[in-house]
Amino acid sequence: MTPEAVIYRYLHVANTEPVEVSEFVRLIGTDADLLGRWLTLMMCPASPDALETALNELDADSLKRLAEAQAWSVLPGLGTARLGFDQWRNVLQAACLGQALAGYVGLPELEALRWKILLAISGVNLDLDPVVGDLIEFRGTPIELLEDASPLLKIFAVVDAMESTDVSLAGLRAVQLLDVNEETFSGICNQADSDCQALLNRFDILDENDVDWAERFWTQLQVSMLAGLFSDCRNLPSLYGAHRFASRSLFGAIPLLLLLDDDSQALQPADSQALQPAEGGGVHIRLGSTTSAIAQSMQEDNVLMLQDSPRAAVADRQVLRTLKAAEGLCVPLTSDGERAGVLVFVVEEDVDHEFAMRIYARELARRIIVCKRERSDDMALIDRYRQREEKRLREIVHEANNPLSIVHNYLHILELRLQHEPSAREQLNMIGTELKRAGDIIQRIKDIADPENDDSAVFAEFDVNELARRIFELHRGYAEDHQVTLHLELSLGLLPVTSDEQRLSQVLINLMRNAIEASPGRDVTMLSAAGVFREGLEGVEIGVRDTGPGLPRAVLDKLAEPKTSSKGDGHSGLGLHIVHRIIGELGGSIDVRTLLGQGTGFTVFLPLEAPL
Repeated sequence: MTPEAVIYRYLHVANTEPVEVSEFVRLIGTDADLLGRWLTLMMCPASPDALETALNELDADSLKRLAEAQAWSVLPGLGTARLGFDQWRNVLQAACLGQALAGYVGLPELEALRWKILLAISGVNLDLDPVVGDLIEFRGTPIELLEDASPLLKIFAVVDAMESTDVSLAGLRAVQLLDVNEETFSGICNQADSDCQALLNRFDILDENDVDWAERFWTQLQVSMLAGLFSDCRNLPSLYGAHRFASRSLFGAIPLLLLLDDDSQALQPADSQALQPAEGGGVHIRLGSTTSAIAQSMQEDNVLMLQDSPRAAVADRQVLRTLKAAEGLCVPLTSDGERAGVLVFVVEEDVDHEFAMRIYARELARRIIVCKRERSDDMALIDRYRQREEKRLREIVHEANNPLSIVHNYLHILELRLQHEPSAREQLNMIGTELKRAGDIIQRIKDIADPENDDSAVFAEFDVNELARRIFELHRGYAEDHQVTLHLELSLGLLPVTSDEQRLSQVLINLMRNAIEASPGRDVTMLSAAGVFREGLEGVEIGVRDTGPGLPRAVLDKLAEPKTSSKGDGHSGLGLHIVHRIIGELGGSIDVRTLLGQGTGFTVFLPLEAPL
């Protein structure tokens, strides 16, 4: 069975994000049990290239889950004997000897041959690889019967003797079967030892007698399962919430999470940085601090003790008091050389969680870095989209202004020709005013792209009656096209109000247009009134009333929402949505009265003075 030290390293590599598949494959190739299971699972021969190709076709989540399942499969059951680390190393060393001998006699694909020898030595057969089957079947064949066998079978006979720790017999077979003299064979054995040690060093597989590998394995597995809570987190606030659950489950308490702010290069509590902006005060530890142990832990990428003593940095003591503890343990949050922050744990005398803290910090750091990177990518995407849209809007405004300028020029020519007809000139002036208003609206479309642009209402005093009269005159032709009779009822004299004339004009045009379209062959009335009081405010009312079919309840319930218009081309479905928004910006209100079969009336109330 696979030693715990190997399983631990295997799980560490399998839980790296993203998994380096080539390294993962080479690690699998050090253990016959894991190797045989993966080759069988992926239906591959004993070939590193074939297994790597197959694993690259898996998505990251599937690879991780399958890797954990394979780790479970090589765990011993109750009462099952486990292969000692020294025994396991001897098997790997024998396979390395086979690889070195194969290189000496000139065989190709040396790593694949080492895999085949490793599997055969361990008795792991492979249906998809007949070479492994031959090695197992002819194992132990008398040496005189191997005279005409393939070079690999002869090499395996030498390796089999070496794996049984019979060095002299292995040397004798090397002379008899491969014509390798004693001195050369000794050099090949030394090379095999070096190759084996290089593999162990490459994957940091160490046999530490004072390490409880079984405990480490179960801790790693528990952390890995809880770290699954992080996988669905796409931003720092959601990750912070998952961290609270995971850490409480593992350690019985929530460590303080200090995140590294990339701009200020300072460590701040996650609840202020991830959930809301810090507003003065609070913990703010510069990464370059020369007194803070928390900053030093981050700088050195090392676990450090934290104590609430008079000689400790004030910021460190504030952190401990936040945790209501006299001592803490600073665990840096780093992943593949990238720094994310520091976790500060409360130290418990009777509990040693340091190993779990380290691997938990590694998992959390990995996800923090991913969230930051995704946020940065999203912001870059938004910025590119904004730049593209700004360019597009500027082009639209430029192109729209060209025909407007031409119309303005023709209006001026018409005014000169009709200067002796006052009524015609008045109508041309109204058209010119509306064209200017259309130009101003188009200009605001371009300015939306500028976040510093002030698109707020511009308040000034004007006469509501005059505005209503102008809107009424503008819609005479439109009403005639729809066979609608217009009526105008205005209060006597001037009706001054302080508001945004351009925006109120936009509101009344929308209401008049809707009323005319709803009343073909009928009447539409525009009226105004002064001296109106609402909720203690003095103001004016402007109404538009039609004699159309009225509005059904389903339409009234969603009257102010943007929707897809059913009126056909030229209608966006945004008219009443825009009306409600503008009236709100002007500090007013709008009412609707309707009755099926008897028409609809909209009444706009505006306060006489601009809202504060």
